[in-house]
Amino acid sequence: MKSSISINYPNDELSLKQAIDELNREWHNFVCKNCASDLSSLYVSDGFYPYYTHQKIKILFIGKEALEVSGDYIEELFNAIKSGKIGNKTLNEHKFHALMLYVVYGLQHNYVDYKNIPYATEISKDFATPNGISYAFMNLSKFSNESGNWVSDDALIDSFLRISSMLPENYFAKEIEILNPDLIIGMNLNEDEKKDRYKFLGELKYPTHYGNKGQVCAQKLITRYREYNFIDCYHFSAPNKKWNEDYYSPIVTASKAILHM
Repeated sequence: MKSSISINYPNDELSLKQAIDELNREWHNFVCKNCASDLSSLYVSDGFYPYYTHQKIKILFIGKEALEVSGDYIEELFNAIKSGKIGNKTLNEHKFHALMLYVVYGLQHNYVDYKNIPYATEISKDFATPNGISYAFMNLSKFSNESGNWVSDDALIDSFLRISSMLPENYFAKEIEILNPDLIIGMNLNEDEKKDRYKFLGELKYPTHYGNKGQVCAQKLITRYREYNFIDCYHFSAPNKKWNEDYYSPIVTASKAILHM
């Protein structure tokens, strides 16, 4: 995906963008000094899209890793979303990104019924503008998976987590603190009981499940800085999961409960 549409932040977000960019520079420099050079070249920065702080609910998504993205995740995906095409799929077909747009649109528009949400390509027209939705996004691993396979590269993710755990302070928690979200949505980063990847962010407490099958779990994420509203759900590209029943509806129910207590 080649950059072609300039990404413009409003003046009141420039200091936040500067803070995120500085954190990514420090993180990247540390990675360069503490891992093999071929791994450091895979570093992908992330952060937030324009007008994120103008939203009624500031939403931060946390994914596992970038797939074949180079340099700046936000800029590259901004261009893809605005062009309506991600890789060889249209935006409407790309579950991972379309579903994030649907969830954010619904939560920003008074929890509108799923059937009334516009197509992702319609939402994308005003995405990251004064009239549209926006959100923040960070990956647990900032190494890009270049395998060409959508299955996560666990060894690569664990390498980034191991290196980052050597930092003098928790940069995962620091990035969240800079972004200061009202709601964090995690995408099943633990995957199963054998992995405990959320510990790199902080401590999760007070779980409550929502959905007809308990598809999402609302919790509090407690970091060294403060606590946040946190919803854990299936990964947004998980196969055989229904867009409304397994994601949107239980996320809406959980959000209503934890944001308006």
